Amino acid sequence: MKIENFQKLFYPKSVAVIGATKNPKKMGFHALNSLVKTFKGKIYAVNPNYDEILGVKAYRSVKDLPETPDLAILAVPRDAIYNSVRELLEKGCRAFVIISAGFREAEIADGEELHKKLKELVDSYNAVVIGPNTFGMVNLKADLNASFTPALSLLKKGDIALISQSGGVCHLIAPYSMREGIGFSKIVGLGNRLNVDFHDMLEYLKDDKETKSIALYIEGIDEPKKLCEKIREVSRVKPVVAMKAGRFEKADKASKSHTGSMAGNYKLYVSALKQHGAVIAEDLIELVSFAKALAMQKPMKGDRVAVISLVAGLGMVASDYCELKGLKLAKFTEETQKQIYEILPPYTIRDNPIDLGFVANDTKTCGEVIELAVGDENVDGAVINYIFSWSEEFLEVPTKAIIKASKEKPLTMCLNYPPGFWDDVKEELESNGIPVFSTPEIAAKSLWALREYDKRVRE
Repeated sequence: MKIENFQKLFYPKSVAVIGATKNPKKMGFHALNSLVKTFKGKIYAVNPNYDEILGVKAYRSVKDLPETPDLAILAVPRDAIYNSVRELLEKGCRAFVIISAGFREAEIADGEELHKKLKELVDSYNAVVIGPNTFGMVNLKADLNASFTPALSLLKKGDIALISQSGGVCHLIAPYSMREGIGFSKIVGLGNRLNVDFHDMLEYLKDDKETKSIALYIEGIDEPKKLCEKIREVSRVKPVVAMKAGRFEKADKASKSHTGSMAGNYKLYVSALKQHGAVIAEDLIELVSFAKALAMQKPMKGDRVAVISLVAGLGMVASDYCELKGLKLAKFTEETQKQIYEILPPYTIRDNPIDLGFVANDTKTCGEVIELAVGDENVDGAVINYIFSWSEEFLEVPTKAIIKASKEKPLTMCLNYPPGFWDDVKEELESNGIPVFSTPEIAAKSLWALREYDKRVRE
């Protein structure tokens, strides 16, 4: 596949929606609606029943379009897909998003046959296809929403590329990411993977300057060797986080009917992905959280961690999860321990994990302890836990000290607060490269991901 066709897929100057309609119960309506809300290039609608749809001029057929679109989105009945794609190819279009379903994922006699026939056609033109049976894709950095979900345009622009076999998973991750402020460069629903699979996307994203980490949600793998080899290659350039669904028989079989995937041994696949450099996520929250941390922080070079918390309970939870993932609570040097004992009063916990306790309202003291603990030569990284309590006036977050400490060692942070209270604090921390999470356990596990990536790349 030529790189210029991927460029037209993600950075088109013109987009045509084949099957655009005024009927809000059909995907063609929502695909066009997604485009008109944000896309700044030319938009064409194709439907012989309308002259205009959502303010966009409608054309009777592909042949009537005044120019060749860089990207075509198809939301027409399955049996009309082949001829529509052929007409677009003959017109010079080389990038497609096919929303329509009913191919190899379906229990239809000719579904597999039609899939193969369509693949032969697009491959003969060296074109690229996302789908079929997909919600579409978005390139937030280009204000391109080539999906049937207009709300995806509301996602924060960031450095994570999410590549998923499931549109439903993307639609679950999206609102969570909006609440957590997790930003994306691109989100792609591969669907049935006609001729763009995980390894193809990895190849493209390897050199994508707008993507710093890649998150993969995998159901089935048709070409495991290609995928593993590409993960090994790409992970040396930027982090790859992978979640493999189907660990039990029922879910594994369901992947076949969902996207036409090949089922396989879960443990074998996960082991192979890990050995080739992927950081493995156990669930969807881990998937995007690990990708966020890896996009923002440098890898952690050792296993020794410091845990500093506003209250003891958060430190205990974070410590448990650090050790559960194989990290070790660092033993401070005698000099560091001595200084911490001099700064903190006896009713706090002055050993690792540190509990700042009732000195929390003393930003200067908290900052000194954080800098001492993170800067200790026996510490490779840190988890810092703050929760909102008492009042906004009483409690301040020592952001300057945390930012300063992060320049020295990788760290993650739990910052939990009522909506609106510490938004500016979170923004300041994250704009300085510190990944902020809402629970101590995900902050701890995300620190582990920084260590795991370092180990995977070194092997």
